[in-house]
Amino acid sequence: MLCKGYFSLSATEIPKGINHPLGIWEKPRYERARLAAERGFIDQAIPDLQKITERYPDYVEAHAYLGWAYSQKGLISRAVEEFQAVIRIHPDLQNTPFDYPMTKDTPDAVREFVAEFEDFIDLIGDFPGAHEVMGFSSVQLGRLGDALTAYTRALNLKRVDGKETLSGVDQAIREYEDILQVKPDCVEAYIKLACVRWEKGMPDRSIADMRKAISLEPERLETHVYLACFYARQRMLNEALQALGAAKKIRDNLLENLITQGEQSMSSCRYDTAITIARDAIKLSPGDKKAYWLLASAYSKKGEPEKAVEICKEVLCKYPDDIPMYAVLGWVYVQCDLFEEAKAIVERAMSIEPENADIQALTAFLYASQDQIPEAITTGNMALDTLSRKNETVNNYGWIRGKVPSIEQKFREVMDVIEIKPDYPEAYLCLGWLHAKNGEHEEATVALKKAVELMPSSYTAHRCLGNAYLQSGKIKEALDEYEKALFCRNEQG
Repeated sequence: MLCKGYFSLSATEIPKGINHPLGIWEKPRYERARLAAERGFIDQAIPDLQKITERYPDYVEAHAYLGWAYSQKGLISRAVEEFQAVIRIHPDLQNTPFDYPMTKDTPDAVREFVAEFEDFIDLIGDFPGAHEVMGFSSVQLGRLGDALTAYTRALNLKRVDGKETLSGVDQAIREYEDILQVKPDCVEAYIKLACVRWEKGMPDRSIADMRKAISLEPERLETHVYLACFYARQRMLNEALQALGAAKKIRDNLLENLITQGEQSMSSCRYDTAITIARDAIKLSPGDKKAYWLLASAYSKKGEPEKAVEICKEVLCKYPDDIPMYAVLGWVYVQCDLFEEAKAIVERAMSIEPENADIQALTAFLYASQDQIPEAITTGNMALDTLSRKNETVNNYGWIRGKVPSIEQKFREVMDVIEIKPDYPEAYLCLGWLHAKNGEHEEATVALKKAVELMPSSYTAHRCLGNAYLQSGKIKEALDEYEKALFCRNEQG
């Protein structure tokens, strides 16, 4: 993952004591080598830089420039050694860029490509060339830590103890060519052939092979990503960005179809199918919030709140300002009777967005659950005010299921009591609670209304009905019940 929000670190800003002073006879050699590297005369720069790093093994700048030179030459393992030395000597450069003068002339297209390619690289993550391209591009931006990570990944993916033998590549090329002689429309063979030709050092042929694969199957996503990778390594950045643009359109269509299928599965209570679809969507687009929302919802409706919590936390780790996911996590905690955890979620969410109606409604519920009805009423009114000013509606979280052991048995027991005593109010209170914990807010509301009908002066009945209304997004109805609950408590009091 590329570093975000970094600051530049130039050679002049490297702390004293890191770079040992060069000897009087070495300074001209180093300056000559550095200028040669900056002007693109890589073969001239490398011998002098090698001598400097041998005589001054802790000289950060020399390692950084030598790593740059090796990267330009495609000598990945040697570049890795130099960047490892840089990070070892100066660990801050793991997350901050080295400010090569050459980066000032780096085209904006490189930054754009890196940002876009990062979203797609997992689709071709087993291809060493993808990581080589990411490493090479990172070097152009001075991000040596990112380059080291990408290059190391590329080397680890190479076959035969980290090295690809020439004979193995040649044999693979012959095999895929033979397949295409028999099956000239085999897209998979073209993809494999393009990749091994890349390893052979035949980028033009790789591009031609991948374009052929695309012509045979235009909607195949990874072929466009491979093509973008090949173009980028040839420094054809405009073409690379066009290929990524095509990949994005295909991915968005696939993602939309998956989300629709997942929502349909949820509607028909096929939660395991929805979970599988959601995970496929996340694999396709790891940053898609809708896919995570679908996954968290499916686990919650399936009655696996622990998994729902795990997914919510994963999203909030990536997107710490995602208020809707805070609300979901808070209600999951409520359904699991983890009120302290829910309070902590409310505090974090309010520190980000103090006036959010969903969080205010959750806060009101927590107050009411602790018998702090005046505070619940005040907070509920704040939520209504927020909604009126923002012209919004609060969401329904009544579908979130808790974890009640033997809940089906408890349902049967309560229904048996109601069958014997159809006007027993306590049974309806229990039935409403069970329905609420089972994510069935409509049934919960019906049962609690019956309890209120049988016990119109019951503080508990009105409070529980208010909670059911609040969880399903009906704030006005909830406040009416809280007012009645407060009145009943004062009358009894």
